[in-house]
Amino acid sequence: MIRRLATGDAQAYWQTRNRGLAEFPDAFTTSVEEGAATLPSELVKRFGANGSDDFVLGAFADDGSLVGYAGFQRETRQKNRHKGLLVGMYVVPEFRSRGLGQTLLLTLIEEVRAMHGMEKLNISVTLSNADARKLYLGAGFLPFGVEQNAIKVGVVSYAKEYMSLTL
Repeated sequence: MIRRLATGDAQAYWQTRNRGLAEFPDAFTTSVEEGAATLPSELVKRFGANGSDDFVLGAFADDGSLVGYAGFQRETRQKNRHKGLLVGMYVVPEFRSRGLGQTLLLTLIEEVRAMHGMEKLNISVTLSNADARKLYLGAGFLPFGVEQNAIKVGVVSYAKEYMSLTL
């Protein structure tokens, strides 16, 4: 089941998010330490509090556990409100290769398309993350630039590719 996360999901989101940060540190801009230091109550802001258009979709296993998520943040400045950013997508490894990531992504895209005035969805992906790149390209995202040395994990640098989907 896929649905928007709500306040009661904050702890599960925090745990699953921190798992992803630890398992794939090169895939996220947030560090393991920053993730652990962020309280679950702070993450609730990503769920669309205070009337924002932001949301996080969660994918749940049959037992009710959170096994994946994908977030959306709409630009807040008036001249940029026609676009948003797909942020922090992750599926736990034991649920990969089942189409769950694709379902999460396509569900998020459809929800964003339904928002008034939305024209463009952007994402950044670690250039070396072939599976994620394949997923986004398959959904119609087009690359528009690469930032070398975009993030560093310890002493290792990683490039980020920026992609956009016209809605």
